[in-house]
Amino acid sequence: MIANNKDKWIPEIFYEEKPDGLTQGLPFVNVPSDKSMPSSIFLCGVEESKDDEVEKDVAVFMYCNMSYLKEKLEEETIDKIRVALGLKPLSIAVKEGKKITDKINNNVTKLVE
Repeated sequence: MIANNKDKWIPEIFYEEKPDGLTQGLPFVNVPSDKSMPSSIFLCGVEESKDDEVEKDVAVFMYCNMSYLKEKLEEETIDKIRVALGLKPLSIAVKEGKKITDKINNNVTKLVE
């Protein structure tokens, strides 16, 4: 998938207070119907400065949507990226992730009923 205007917008990140909520405590983005989840987002890390003349140190970090990478890269490369990030290889993560997705879907069903 080539990045398009649908993924170029500034998302607002929300957090659930309850770990048993819709997203099981994971942060989430409400994606408008005319947009798609961004291919990447940028977050600033703000820390106390060690320099007496500077109050805070700010660093910008980029986070990528792995779905975009999976569409463009072969599985071996994706697995190298995942392992470098401290994640499990994709085939294992998919199996384990299905359990989490099923739990979230069950919560959604309960809320709809």
